[in-house]
Amino acid sequence: MCGRMLSTPPEHQMLACQRCASVVGVVPMPPARRPPTPCTKCNHRKFVRCIPREHSGGRPESPGQISAPMYATMKPRMRHANGAQWAMPLEIEAAGIGLIEMYICQRCGFIEWYCHDVERIPTHPAMMTELVDYDAGATPYR
Repeated sequence: MCGRMLSTPPEHQMLACQRCASVVGVVPMPPARRPPTPCTKCNHRKFVRCIPREHSGGRPESPGQISAPMYATMKPRMRHANGAQWAMPLEIEAAGIGLIEMYICQRCGFIEWYCHDVERIPTHPAMMTELVDYDAGATPYR
């Protein structure tokens, strides 16, 4: 992007230096989560895989647009001092948990969403997450 020499394996994978990748919200692509099966809507076998990104306005100290990969939730950064506690601004790449990826069918446009590191996603109201267990208390069919 900026013309700098790429020096690390992640930079080579992203085709961007770390600074440029951070500015446009690019991270190295993790291994694919979707099984190699046809589209559930039209049976086509070609997909576009993408990591969706969030875009928002910058903070007062760094105006402009901020882009970052989309995550299922964010772990808040907390500051503690003099017996008080308060939330700090999020650095999405550092605070994000559960990287989201999409597969878009090239024929019909159907989208499937998958999440990485599901086991690491904490459940807590402050993170707007909860565990839903449809098997809890289930009785066998007769």
